[in-house]
Amino acid sequence: LSRRRMGRPRLHDDDHVLDAARGLVLTSGVSAATTEAIARASGAPVGSLYHRFGSREQLLATMWLRAVRRSHESFLRPIEAADPREAAVAAALSILDFCVEHFADAQLLVTLRQRDLLREASPETREMLTAVNEPVAVAMRRLASRLTQARPSTRTMEIVTLALVDLPLGAVRRHLAAGQLPPRSLRGPLEAAVRATLDALARS
Repeated sequence: LSRRRMGRPRLHDDDHVLDAARGLVLTSGVSAATTEAIARASGAPVGSLYHRFGSREQLLATMWLRAVRRSHESFLRPIEAADPREAAVAAALSILDFCVEHFADAQLLVTLRQRDLLREASPETREMLTAVNEPVAVAMRRLASRLTQARPSTRTMEIVTLALVDLPLGAVRRHLAAGQLPPRSLRGPLEAAVRATLDALARS
């Protein structure tokens, strides 16, 4: 039997490199995440990093976008459930769950903001950064329509955004900024606050 020749496996895959970059940002700040420092932390050659990502700025943007898309996956998974109210509650609580289950990514999103990356982004990367939240915006408008059985008004979207985004982010942000895992005990009070906020839609 002849053996098929296989390409050499990558010793350091992209996720390994991005994890190393994320660790540097979280422990020492974004300025410490130089290409050379990322290469040392990941064990990947500097040339390999430029070959894969093109630039330090693109590498950091890719790292940030990975974290955002992971959070979106968690948020969007329950949002199409048959009962729109329960879908809204589950989507809101998914933000707390994401922060607990993907603590490092959640910390990164508090530490490194979109505007920080946009300053030096290439046009192509800038487009990806500015468009990354569009699927969530579309899903929330669709959910708002299901909750009210009408085209969502500005007031409706304010209430839905408060319930699904502002309340859960407010609950976890202080813990993440302090480098602390958000406590699971937040879940009950957060759910109650989300449900109470959604009640405002019925009164509108």
